[in-house]
Amino acid sequence: MKNTSTSIIIFLFLLIIISCTQKKESQIKFKDFEINVSKDEEPPLVFELVSKNGTQYFIENQPKKWNGVPQDSEIKIKVYDWKLFPHNNIEFEYPRTYSFEADLSKTNDIWTLSGNDFKIMVIRPLIEMDVKTYVDKMVEQFGPSNCTTKEIFKKLNHSELNGIQLLVKLSGVYLELNVMEIIDNSGNKSLLVFQDSLSDAKKNSKESSSTMKRIEQTFKVN
Repeated sequence: MKNTSTSIIIFLFLLIIISCTQKKESQIKFKDFEINVSKDEEPPLVFELVSKNGTQYFIENQPKKWNGVPQDSEIKIKVYDWKLFPHNNIEFEYPRTYSFEADLSKTNDIWTLSGNDFKIMVIRPLIEMDVKTYVDKMVEQFGPSNCTTKEIFKKLNHSELNGIQLLVKLSGVYLELNVMEIIDNSGNKSLLVFQDSLSDAKKNSKESSSTMKRIEQTFKVN
């Protein structure tokens, strides 16, 4: 009986250790903060406090010492327009209004950030899969007669990425997917997918233009 109780205590202790470790799976620095979240956790909101002395940033539910502002001075507090994606050794800012979804499975870890017309997907294959394999599966899904592809090159901040652009036409609606490969500093491969609903004139949405501009400024591979 004593051995059984000891085993239960050890098991619970290991669960606590594992739980604490999981809470620190994604770690990044933002301004003067270190953001720690689990792999399936949505990035927190960021708040801005603006005074004549400058701007201070505060992370949702994260303590920080208040630098103070001069007496009788006006201050403005607002929610920062962007969130910081912190997962999979990749970071970039994206609109805070986007929805967040994490689908973690035995074959893929997929993070999806969705706006109205524009969607961002970060895919970490746990089995071998490259850009061409992913695009070929999409072509098979949509039908070869509805798809055209071409090779692309994009520069996001200091990162130069190669990939494939897939243009899909279904029932008069155009969908553009830019699929690129990312290799982090540890040699792990991931896919970065930008999906945009195009206009009737095959023009990119305004949402994609503003979001891509921000990503191009803030994108980083760790």
